[in-house]
Amino acid sequence: MIPATRGVPLVLALGLWSNAAWAAPLTADDVVLSALSRHPDAVASASAVPAAEARRREVGTFLENPEASVGVAVAGGLFQGTLNQPISITGEAWHARRAATAGIDAAEGNARRTDLRVAAEARATYAWAVTTRERWQLADEAMRQSTRLREAVEAREAVGEARPLDVRLARMAEAEATELAIRARRDHADALTALSLYAPEAVTAELADDPLAVLPATAATSERSDVTAAEARVREAEAALRRERAATMPHLGVGLFFQKDAAHGDPGDIGPQITVGIPLWTHNQGAIGTARADLDVARAELESVRSRASAEQAVLPEVSAYAEAALGRLGDFERDAREALTSIELGWTTGEIDVSEAVLLRREVLDGWVAALDARQSTVEARLEVLLATEDPHLIPADTAEEDR
Repeated sequence: MIPATRGVPLVLALGLWSNAAWAAPLTADDVVLSALSRHPDAVASASAVPAAEARRREVGTFLENPEASVGVAVAGGLFQGTLNQPISITGEAWHARRAATAGIDAAEGNARRTDLRVAAEARATYAWAVTTRERWQLADEAMRQSTRLREAVEAREAVGEARPLDVRLARMAEAEATELAIRARRDHADALTALSLYAPEAVTAELADDPLAVLPATAATSERSDVTAAEARVREAEAALRRERAATMPHLGVGLFFQKDAAHGDPGDIGPQITVGIPLWTHNQGAIGTARADLDVARAELESVRSRASAEQAVLPEVSAYAEAALGRLGDFERDAREALTSIELGWTTGEIDVSEAVLLRREVLDGWVAALDARQSTVEARLEVLLATEDPHLIPADTAEEDR
């Protein structure tokens, strides 16, 4: 029989136990799927795609709306009106549509790259939350061991088997272990807070035991979407420059005019109308200069993105392989550390080592243990950097619910 929690009805206690016992841990894939629907960067980049599509529809037919004007004479009964549709005859509308289409491609590429980046960051943050939890558990265990050591030294000192110096050393070691435990607990809280930006339920959810679980089981590569987005931005800028050059010639206006002079019994006239502006003072120089500058910037950004992508794909796999090989040489560092701590405690208990030696040895073991945990975290992050550099699609898990629909 499961005992009821004090102050909580038995039925509620059973329900809480059932939920805790059967609730599945929050996986890294769960965090990624949550992040893609709520992270500001992912939402902003996804929203930019329909915005770009709307701009393309805006220039789908004409660049400008029709214009209508009506005039009525104060005296004399004269009525006039015009309806005019500006039309570009120099290809300005065609270039505008090409620029808008390229803008859609750029927005889609940027959205894809942003999703992959957010997914990689979410996985790295998940791994760090697991690592900080292990560091906190380690620090808490070390603090309890230091307390036991201090109590044992005090007991020996009381019967004359230990020096006052030994007691002071044990107390200082306990103080140091206490500070490390408190700091580790704060670090874990900070990690959970960071993870909650991707998945709010992470604060109270159960996480995986191994940070290596954040890595996808399979690996693949795909075309760099940041490069394709930069290429699309160059095409967009080129088309925008052509549009501004085409706009040096004013639009041709095609429409109708209407005029009626009621004072003279005029039945009214209606007929076609053609208007055209005269580029006497300006020739769109400012817009052309701005578009040319935008094109220069877009081309420079493309070269920068290409260079960065090539460098990442060349260097990062070597770093990841180096880290994985180095981590593999550590073996089961957790088992080694626990056995070393047990040996130190046994050695002090049996008198083989003194208090000062026990304190120093325990510090070395704990420092090495923490370093091994950090090395594993660095290895995970190095691998995630490779997956992002190669745009491994498995960074983003398949949404089985959407696939079923």
